[in-house]
Amino acid sequence: MSRKKQQLGGLFIALAGAGFTGWMWYIALNNGYFYRKASFIFPAFLIIGLALIIVPGYKEERIARGEDISRLQGARLITPRWWAILFASLAAGGLNYLLLSTL
Repeated sequence: MSRKKQQLGGLFIALAGAGFTGWMWYIALNNGYFYRKASFIFPAFLIIGLALIIVPGYKEERIARGEDISRLQGARLITPRWWAILFASLAAGGLNYLLLSTL
């Protein structure tokens, strides 16, 4: 996949994540309830989408370093940078859930 397509997809994911996170906060503040799973998932989408805009995908990152990826598949393809991004996205989702739970 071309880098521009990745960035465009990342923009779409980030905008959807930001929009739905904002909507979750709006209904939590105005209606007094929120959707637990959505409050966790959409901030994670925001972080992953931003990462797709800023850094190349894990597969492209390995290829650019000259690594042979023919025997790698699934989670073994993911680079340390992308593991950190995944962890940060899950942490953002968890933090958002905790903050909404305290309202």
